[in-house]
Amino acid sequence: MKEVFLHYLWRFQKFDRKGLRTTAGTHLQVIHPGILNAGAGPDFLNAQIHLAGLLWSGSVEIHLQASDWYRHQHQNDDRYDNVILHVVWEADASVLLPSGEPLRTLLLSEFVSPQQLTHYQKTFLQPSHFIACEESMQRFSEADWSLWKERLFIERMESRIFAIESLRKDLNNDWEAVLFVLLAKAFGLNQNGVAFQKMALQTDFKIIRKIRSVSDGLEALLMGQAGLLNTVTQDPYALQLTKQYDYFKQKFNFQTPLGVHCTFARLRPPNFPTLRLAQLAQLFVKHESLLEAFMECKTPDYAFQLFEIQLPSYWEKHYNFGAESARVQKKISRNFFELVAVNALLPIRFAYAHQQHKKEAEKIFEWAQLLAAEQNETIKKFKALGVTIDHAGASQALLHLKKNYCDSKRCLSCNVGFQLMKN
Repeated sequence: MKEVFLHYLWRFQKFDRKGLRTTAGTHLQVIHPGILNAGAGPDFLNAQIHLAGLLWSGSVEIHLQASDWYRHQHQNDDRYDNVILHVVWEADASVLLPSGEPLRTLLLSEFVSPQQLTHYQKTFLQPSHFIACEESMQRFSEADWSLWKERLFIERMESRIFAIESLRKDLNNDWEAVLFVLLAKAFGLNQNGVAFQKMALQTDFKIIRKIRSVSDGLEALLMGQAGLLNTVTQDPYALQLTKQYDYFKQKFNFQTPLGVHCTFARLRPPNFPTLRLAQLAQLFVKHESLLEAFMECKTPDYAFQLFEIQLPSYWEKHYNFGAESARVQKKISRNFFELVAVNALLPIRFAYAHQQHKKEAEKIFEWAQLLAAEQNETIKKFKALGVTIDHAGASQALLHLKKNYCDSKRCLSCNVGFQLMKN
């Protein structure tokens, strides 16, 4: 039994409401179950009930066991002083109010049918290989999925706002610096994302603005800050960057960041950290205000044009320092751009609009529908269950669903789970 199931039963009044009585035998009628509280304090606010002919207004608290009231220390929290009803599955203790009177308690287990309980247990509490409802998911319609995926995508974007806002404050309200940090993490992908992010956070964006016009200057700075110039031997280009980086360290009086460790392991050459940082550097060399240019883009196609950069000729025959390869022009591919767009560009556009009190959720979802869906194990498993995932908005939505609903067994807060319980 999960407490979230009790929340579902109470919120939607999915129990036998005839002949309701408290554990003390007092007749009970629910006028309004209240509003689910997502923050601290009682579970439901502004509820209304009739008890023995009197109308009571206040909060409702829900527990699996009545003794959870004391286990959670509610008796010492004045936010619970206006609780008018304690809804429990098991009445294993008598709970007293500060006045010494017993707290009115509804033993919900007496009013839920065995069939409903069995349905819940079979649908959500059986061991699963991937998600709890995987054997029943086909009963959730394509139309319902479409609406739910859009809502999940917006939830995912909203969940990024706090982190981006915090980053903006740390960077003195410099949105261009925020974009640099987000892009650095995205360019590092899974293997080097954290290392690139640390490098970006410890690199003063004011210096980037000052040296972006210096030939090879920004590339030298990023390579040095990421620790990629530390082990270079006699490669002339690498030595040139090292000399440039040492000059910047002395001129601007900064130290090489600690704890930045880039890896080449299990990476295809196009994703080597050396090449990705060279591309990132040229992106900020090309655009004096990349954020402003991006915010003016009407579609992802226009945004992709911003990422059309020209690397120094050295990189045509190299993926890493000192190791020559066949001559290939190292452009930013459309696939890589779309990964960056999903993980950096769309979140900052959403957060920037939110900070400007503009509503762009629908437009950003339209953008996401024009980007290819990500390919990973989670997405493959949802596809195997018959879920349509034909664009990045859908894949982002399902990644959010898996992490924030399925993994934490919030089945009855999910539209899929809610519909399955109705059926």
